[in-house]
Amino acid sequence: MVAGCGSLKNLTQSSSKRVLFEGLYYPARLSPNRDDRKAFTVTVNRAAQGIEGAREAGRYEATRYCIEIYGRSDATWTVGPDTEGLAVVDDQLILAGRCKG
Repeated sequence: MVAGCGSLKNLTQSSSKRVLFEGLYYPARLSPNRDDRKAFTVTVNRAAQGIEGAREAGRYEATRYCIEIYGRSDATWTVGPDTEGLAVVDDQLILAGRCKG
């Protein structure tokens, strides 16, 4: 539940505090797995603006989560920002991984 509150903050923060990628804003939400908090899914909205910016927004959200919860930035990706052929569906990019440590 706490992670959800943090995600909501990211979606509603003022434009002066938003992190931009490729000069654009990509709202991202990280959802930890209920059974294994190290495992997560990141949903990046507005991905049709540009896949590179969406990839980096997803990577940023995961890095932030892993640092805040586990004190390390490392993540192992099952479907990650560097995965070839990522698809944007309904203007969203979905990534999945696991914090190391």
